[in-house]
Amino acid sequence: MRRWMSRTCQPPLVGRTAHLSRLGDMAVQVRRGLGRAVWLVGEAGLGKTRLKDALVEQLAAEGFEVWEGSGTALPGMSGGAFRELLEATKTLQPPPGVGRVSSADAELLARFLEGRERQGVPASLTSERTAQLDALCHALLPHRRPRLLVLEDWQHADPLSHALIEVLVARLSHAPLFLLVLQRPGGTAPMPPSAEALTVERLPDDEASALLEQRVRSSASPRPEGREALLRGCAGHPLHLLHAMTLLEERPATPVPRTGEEALLARLEALSPAQREALQAASVLGPSFPRPVLGALVGGYAALAPLEAGGWLRAVAGGRYVWAVRLPDGAGEAMDGMASTSQALHRRAAEAYEALPVELRRRACVELSRHWLSSDAPERALPHLLELAGWHRAALETDFALAVYRFSLGQVLAREPSRSLDWQRILWERKGDCHRLAGAREEAEYAWRTARTLDTREPPAPPVDRARRLYKLASVLLALGRFDEVVALAEEGHREGVDAVPTLAAGIEAHAALALCGQACFAQASTRLHKARERLRLAPPEEGPVRAAVEAALHRAMGNVLMGQGRPEPAIAEYLAVLRWSERAGDTWEHSTALLSLGDAHSRAGDRERATHFFQLALELESRTGDRWGMANTHHGLALLHTQADAPELAKEDAVRGLQLASMLGDRKLKSRLRFALGRAQWRLGEVEEAGKQLQLAAQDAAAVGAHSEQLQAEAALKALGERR
Repeated sequence: MRRWMSRTCQPPLVGRTAHLSRLGDMAVQVRRGLGRAVWLVGEAGLGKTRLKDALVEQLAAEGFEVWEGSGTALPGMSGGAFRELLEATKTLQPPPGVGRVSSADAELLARFLEGRERQGVPASLTSERTAQLDALCHALLPHRRPRLLVLEDWQHADPLSHALIEVLVARLSHAPLFLLVLQRPGGTAPMPPSAEALTVERLPDDEASALLEQRVRSSASPRPEGREALLRGCAGHPLHLLHAMTLLEERPATPVPRTGEEALLARLEALSPAQREALQAASVLGPSFPRPVLGALVGGYAALAPLEAGGWLRAVAGGRYVWAVRLPDGAGEAMDGMASTSQALHRRAAEAYEALPVELRRRACVELSRHWLSSDAPERALPHLLELAGWHRAALETDFALAVYRFSLGQVLAREPSRSLDWQRILWERKGDCHRLAGAREEAEYAWRTARTLDTREPPAPPVDRARRLYKLASVLLALGRFDEVVALAEEGHREGVDAVPTLAAGIEAHAALALCGQACFAQASTRLHKARERLRLAPPEEGPVRAAVEAALHRAMGNVLMGQGRPEPAIAEYLAVLRWSERAGDTWEHSTALLSLGDAHSRAGDRERATHFFQLALELESRTGDRWGMANTHHGLALLHTQADAPELAKEDAVRGLQLASMLGDRKLKSRLRFALGRAQWRLGEVEEAGKQLQLAAQDAAAVGAHSEQLQAEAALKALGERR
């Protein structure tokens, strides 16, 4: 149990009988297999934790398992509230019909929550998401005895934790799980509709007086007029009243404080130098911090026990501390400038964090970055900032990742150019990765070209880095449809000595083959593919993401060659291989492209059901990453598919959606293709005038960008429409 020790601020349970009785009635229903979820809401210091402790004591004595988590367990990490809870899943036996969550599954869940596994999306994003949430719910739901799951400080929880808890609440109906969530007002965490809210308010006068009578000792009992002043000043706030009474116990000669804030300031002034140092260090560490870090800053745990016993610090899940009380105005002066922290203290805090085990240190990358930046050592913060941005990018949260990269780049540019050149190259390359993931192809090209320009400065970048950036630049030029530039870039790579890096050289040849497929030069593309395979055989054996990305590009190129030869069935096998390799590479953009290609291949093979399935999977993944260009292309594929299936209404709907996206992007070639699909659908629906307008606009857009095949297609359709009229 987490509570204050005796003879200091251990609060008796007063005025919460109705709440405890209501929670006890719910526990009876839970024991019968009817799960319940309760949101315990109230301001800080009104007794939510004390009420929770009383419930824990009661239910633990009745045979409930008790699991506790905290919204402040791992600040800055997605799903951090559930990380420590998963450790208990390794030894649990599930009930009949429920799949066991093994140690390997628990580790996969942990990596999923951190975002490190969310970039490798399997064939069905919906299935992947459901499987992960199912596994998490199986881990949290009781397996042998009824369970009480407590989540404190939920106002600090992240959006992924909110989503996970909503799924868990939706599955409580027939599970003996009692979910108790403690939250302060004003938090962003939504309360599920099926949950019940209990509000903890200030104590009325009679209950505040009862708390005073139970808590006070006769030797420190104030006079009646002092009691009235104390009750009036604390205004029914249990925490303030307890601190005021603790002050009188610790210093009987002290005048009765007029307010709870005055009592807090008086207690602060009475702290020893070691305790003041510990509180000052805690103020630097923020709202939540590991116990070993605070212990390292104050030279051990001796000064921490009195602070925890006296109600200043409170332990939470994951071996962490949080502040147990909000300091009033003026506390900085009372603590000799506690709020004004020095760079040296931030440096010591960062070093203490870096002394943690590897996994704990990785989880604390947000705090590490903050402390190194506050200590004016941004070069030490950059690796942790990259780790943070990588989490966001892996979780497909590109806006957050780009914000971190921009901030990091600003820090780097403020340093001496010779010292920051390597970091500039890395950050521009990562920005390009992020833009490509979001479908911002022009921005990705600019970022990678900037990184390539920096590669030529002295000292030059290593050959493998130059080759990798050349490979990425070729991939985005390919997506932009600039096929001649991709082939020219492959030749430029030969001149730069890319052949010394055979794996990436094979990848650049694969992109050249894809570009030749885009130009309908399938025989030359096959020759390039053979050359790429020969280069790959010269590469050393490796299992990393680079090799997987190159394999994905090779299989996609072969699939495109087969499609160009009119052989969609063997092309499907190649695109399925792209799915497997792109998942191993963690390349979500390549994965969505493979899904789109599979939809097109199944459509040409006449399997409309499978084609629709893969188009929908591609659309869901593209919408999650914000790839508007990919979404527009997928809507075009769906429109063509619906037209073939004689469903012009659906074809029109998809064409309109794709046209809206293409208009936002300003891609006139794509607009031409979508206008053509829309015109055909309107023609089939009998909307002849509208169809003619769309076909005319399609021809104009195609002519403006030199898309001759699209222009001829639209003009032929216009001619046929005129003859029909």
